[in-house]
Amino acid sequence: MRLYVAFLRWAFRLFYNPFAFTYDWVSALVSRGHWRAWTRAAIPQIVGSRVLEIPCGTGNLWLDLCAAGYVTIGVDLSSAMLNIAQKKFRRAARSEGNAAESKSASLLRARAQRLPFPSCAFDSITMTFPPGFAGDPQVFTELRRVLVEGGRLIWVDAARLLPRDWLSRALNAALDAVGGGGAPFQDFATQILTHAGFQVQVDIVKDEASVVTVVTGTRGSSL
Repeated sequence: MRLYVAFLRWAFRLFYNPFAFTYDWVSALVSRGHWRAWTRAAIPQIVGSRVLEIPCGTGNLWLDLCAAGYVTIGVDLSSAMLNIAQKKFRRAARSEGNAAESKSASLLRARAQRLPFPSCAFDSITMTFPPGFAGDPQVFTELRRVLVEGGRLIWVDAARLLPRDWLSRALNAALDAVGGGGAPFQDFATQILTHAGFQVQVDIVKDEASVVTVVTGTRGSSL
């Protein structure tokens, strides 16, 4: 079992970098087509108009937020992911007859631990299925810094398919191996956000075949 988990985590690291071109296909496969709906579960919790998405990955939610009228900046450490997101934006801009270059700066390469933004730069931050940096308390101190007072950090994770057949059960095992899985994730997220100075709310979002957890941290006054 340990070798299986290690293999899955190694494979997911490849998806974020040299095999980033497979990420959308693989995420759709392992979620049985629910991945986009899971990430969009963050949108109802957004407040204000200035939104940071971290990590933005291949740009799907980032594009959704831009299309919805939010002033959105996407940040990722993977150059491969950012290149794909940039290409998606240019295709979308061409189809709409707009100049893509005008918003190219809305995608930035940076580490979550050291964001190139002033304090109180954003009203909301979306963080959907983040990679390993979510275990670093310094990240949440930094995310809190760039949020306005009353701003929200919206963390989507711990997605599961309803175990209606063998394939969903097998895919759940893979999802659990590389990410959160139910109550342990809720406890972990609540603890780390509370320690960073957030007021925490947990919501379980369900559809006809899956469930995903949305943990929202509201930034209080300065510590």
